[in-house]
Amino acid sequence: MKKTFLYILAVMTIGAGCRKTYNDTIQGQTPDQRISAALAAYQKKLTSAPNGWIFLESTTGIAYNQGVSATGPKIVLAYYMQFTDSGRVTMLSDFDPSMAATPKTSSYNIKELTRPALIFDTYSYLHVPCDPDPNVSHSPFGFGYGWGTDFEFSFSDSIAATALGDTIHFIGNLNGAQGMLIKATQAQQTAYLAGNVLNLYAQAANLNNILQYFKRLSLGGVGYDIHLDPVDRVITFTWVDASGTIQTASVNYYITGTGIEFATPIVNGNQKITGIDNLTWDAGTSTLTVSIGGQTGTVTGVSTPIKADATAATRWWNYAAKNGYFWASGSGFHVNGVDDAYGVTALTTSAGSYYYYAYWPNFNPGVDIFIPIMLQGNGLALNTYGEAGVPPPFITGDGRALFTSGGDISFGPVFIPTPAGGPVAKSNATMFSSNGFYVVQNNEKSYDFVLATDAKTWISWFWPQ
Repeated sequence: MKKTFLYILAVMTIGAGCRKTYNDTIQGQTPDQRISAALAAYQKKLTSAPNGWIFLESTTGIAYNQGVSATGPKIVLAYYMQFTDSGRVTMLSDFDPSMAATPKTSSYNIKELTRPALIFDTYSYLHVPCDPDPNVSHSPFGFGYGWGTDFEFSFSDSIAATALGDTIHFIGNLNGAQGMLIKATQAQQTAYLAGNVLNLYAQAANLNNILQYFKRLSLGGVGYDIHLDPVDRVITFTWVDASGTIQTASVNYYITGTGIEFATPIVNGNQKITGIDNLTWDAGTSTLTVSIGGQTGTVTGVSTPIKADATAATRWWNYAAKNGYFWASGSGFHVNGVDDAYGVTALTTSAGSYYYYAYWPNFNPGVDIFIPIMLQGNGLALNTYGEAGVPPPFITGDGRALFTSGGDISFGPVFIPTPAGGPVAKSNATMFSSNGFYVVQNNEKSYDFVLATDAKTWISWFWPQ
């Protein structure tokens, strides 16, 4: 036993004498020194761009709120940024007109997290679409989510900071939004600082001065119906291909100092549309002139679609009938440039206060209902009066959908006829007009009905579940 102990002691002594200290320096620098040098190189890259940067951020359609995810529309946003060595960044944003021409300065930091990260650490224009309050962010995801954008980003290029070029890629640390810094030219910087983003906002808003729902773009001998959604920041092109088939493409858009850019191009044969610029409004002719890929195009109002979708109304009706629920409209009919033209949002009855308008296919077997939905206490209720419909809609040979009235309906202890001349009566007269509607499907859960008189009256439907 004594010999064994002496042997172990001897081995330990020999081992101790052979131990070497691990040296983790590389070219004379410790890991901390190398990290500091890399972070300094990232900052130098950001601050050495004489004309600043254009930052593009695109979401995945998923937003997180304390680990809970929600799915919704995607969005692409554009910013102009100028970084300084003192940790300050000045930016403009296309998220809102108020941010397009007034520069805002906040702070940023570059830190080593899992990967080197660019962190916008005080409230900036980047934070607004992230704001959990939908009244601030206008988020479609609901309270707590924002748009699924980020304000902390990891550098995602797999190269050293000193090797980065004029485009730098990022990924958001919370929502996984994709970010891209593109070194701005002097012309782009001048355009941003001159307020061109705000000017493009104003010129695009002139589309609303065209009172017809259908806005026809003529470009190189080809016609497109275009629809701009400024809330979800989507532009939709509809055209008829060589075989006579309706084609529709919807893409996200963003606004830079030099034009309205598309996140992905619209491709129609030999035409490839990547954006729109040089927008000029002619109030005398109600025409918007634009430049697209070096060609000049004009946008005018027309009373009929480029080709009616004769099956859209049936799809709309069948979807609700199959699911046993109703289509909803926020503010009823838009007429001659006026939202909520009949004043339905101010409606108050014994059933409560207005919440939204509904069309409920097959509410009872063989009966549709067209009626306001009212907020009653903490719940929703049918209004005390509305209009019945005879299902299903009749489709004419030219693709219009006609809805047939079944007369007044009433919900309550006693029958209450629809008051003449009120918002419900006006809505009923339009919904069951003998002129019918052209039906435009925006996506699976969104449709527009355009009255087939002069296309200056329409109602937008969404699926509320």
